[in-house]
Amino acid sequence: MTLDELLLEWSYRSEKGYPSLGNPSDMLVLEKILKGLDIPSEEIIQYLKEEDEKPKTTSANTEYDQLIATVFDGEIPKSKNTYKFTKSTFDEQVKADDLEIWKKLWTIKPKKKTGDQTETLGVGKGELSLYWLYNHSNSSTAGKLAEGRGDDAPDLWFGGDGSDGVEVKAYGKPNGVIDLGRFGKFRDNLKILNLVFGIKGLSSVFDGKIEDQKQINALSWAGSDLENAFESVYTLKEVDLKSLSKTFPIFGQFSNNIDFIDKALGGFSSAEEGAQKLARKFIGDKLARKPGYGGHLADMSISGFIRFWHIDKNKFDSYDDILGKATIGASQGAMKLHFNKIFG
Repeated sequence: MTLDELLLEWSYRSEKGYPSLGNPSDMLVLEKILKGLDIPSEEIIQYLKEEDEKPKTTSANTEYDQLIATVFDGEIPKSKNTYKFTKSTFDEQVKADDLEIWKKLWTIKPKKKTGDQTETLGVGKGELSLYWLYNHSNSSTAGKLAEGRGDDAPDLWFGGDGSDGVEVKAYGKPNGVIDLGRFGKFRDNLKILNLVFGIKGLSSVFDGKIEDQKQINALSWAGSDLENAFESVYTLKEVDLKSLSKTFPIFGQFSNNIDFIDKALGGFSSAEEGAQKLARKFIGDKLARKPGYGGHLADMSISGFIRFWHIDKNKFDSYDDILGKATIGASQGAMKLHFNKIFG
């Protein structure tokens, strides 16, 4: 087994999908793998622990550090300022003497590793600026930041790999709706949305009101549209569809689909409750992965203003106007959420 194969096996069998030297369970997995290969484990594990306990430096030892160094003739500039990072929602402003570096890094992205020198699409504007600001200043996070950039990982880890996730946006509109990205991979949620708006569409045909259905569907809707669609779902839910299916088999499919929606949402006793539960599931499933509850979403501008929203699960679950105007929705397959209303 090569070193790469060993690391891959260790990652596969670790709790989070990547090993952590500070996790006793992950270290036990490594010990079992090494013993299975007849490799002395005690000395290797002890060495790894000692290396992990050594003070971390801010030398150019990550891809982002190396990229910053290339922008500044091989050196990483250091900020003498301190920037706060707390388990709350807060604002920060880049200090005047750091703005030149902040702006210079604003559009810089690493190149793909394919050798064609094209930029990596998974890195957005300002991400490198934020990384530099908090990793190479006098802040409490200095020397700790790690790059996320995984499929379900936030853009940056402020507390080291796997800790204090921060998703980075550069809309510069902290009081507006933020695009959270596409939701096609959340297949159950997409299926429920398609069923809900599909049932609404059929009901509209029967009512002779189909003019708006082209604009409102599973990929483009607002909170009020979702509640409106659930009116049709709830109406059918109250009908004995199984009995009707004996004469009209199509109603059996309606019954199965509504049962699927009801089970997926844990039941609902009104159109409003059903819409609220789906809205919370729709956004909540995304937030739980990226940046993760307890993490932050940071929206910032090239002028240096940053707002960090703390993704507090209690605030999200208890927000009572989730279906309100411009609070939640979808546009062309992308999630939309007004973070300031919920987490501000």
